Amino acid sequence: MAVLFVLLALLYGGMGVFAWWFGRQNARRPYPLKGELLLLAALLPAHAAAVWQPLLLSRFPNGIGYALCLATWLMLLLYWCGSFFYSLKGLQLLLYPFAALSMLAAAQWPAPGADYAVSNMPFALHVGASVLSYSLFGIAALFALLVLLLNRRLRNHRISPLMSFLPPLLSLEKLMFQSMLAGFVLLSVSVGGALLFPLEIFGKPLALTHKSVFGVLSWLVYAGILLLHRTRRWRGRTAALWCVAGFVCLMLAYVGSKFVLQVLLHRV
Repeated sequence: MAVLFVLLALLYGGMGVFAWWFGRQNARRPYPLKGELLLLAALLPAHAAAVWQPLLLSRFPNGIGYALCLATWLMLLLYWCGSFFYSLKGLQLLLYPFAALSMLAAAQWPAPGADYAVSNMPFALHVGASVLSYSLFGIAALFALLVLLLNRRLRNHRISPLMSFLPPLLSLEKLMFQSMLAGFVLLSVSVGGALLFPLEIFGKPLALTHKSVFGVLSWLVYAGILLLHRTRRWRGRTAALWCVAGFVCLMLAYVGSKFVLQVLLHRV
C-alpha cells in the first residue's frame, strides 16, 4: 500500500506543478480542464481502493495516515464532481500539492493495528458526517488561502499572470462561504450527535477531551463567520483568516491526537 501512496503522491504533485506552471505562463489558450478531470477520474479509483478496503471489512482504521487519505480522497472527489457545475479554476493550485503531501504522510504513517468497528449505525453516521464536513471545510480553507493570496496581490498592486488564472475575488469568496455552509450543516450533525447521544455513538458517556473541545470550538468559529456574513455582510481578508483558523481547530480535533500518539509517542 505504501507504493500506491508514493505513486499517487508523485502523480498529484505533477498535476499541481503543471497547474502552477500553466497559471504563470499568461497563455491565452484555456486550461485543459477536460484532460485534468479525465486523469483525476483514473486516479480516484486507485485512491478509493486504499480508503474503502478496511471499510468493506466494517473496520475504521485509527491512524493519521488513513485519516488524511480519507479526507483527501473526499476533497478530490468533491472537486471532481463540482467542476461539472462550478468554475473551480485555481483550486487545483493548492488541492493537488495538499493531496501529494497527504499521500506521503499516509505512506510514512500507515494505519496501526488498532481500529474501530463501524457496524454500529449511529457511529457510522457520526463518522461519515464528520469526515465529509472536514473535507468541505478543507476545500473552504483552500479557497480562503486563494482569497488571501489574491487580496494581498491586489493591495500591493502586484499584477501577475497567476492572477488572471484565478477566478475573481468575489467568486472565490462565494465558493468559500458555500463550502463553509455545507460543511457547517454536517459538522452540526456530527457535534450535536456526539453531545446528545454519546452512549449510542461511542458506547460510553461523553468525556471532556481535546477532540470534543476543539470540535466545539471549530463549530463556534464557523457559526460566528456565517452569522456575521449573513447579518453584517462580513467577508474579505478577515473572514478568510478566520476560516483558516477554524480549519486548524478542526484538524487538531480530527488528527491532533492521532499525530501525538502515533508520530510523537509511537503508541497505537
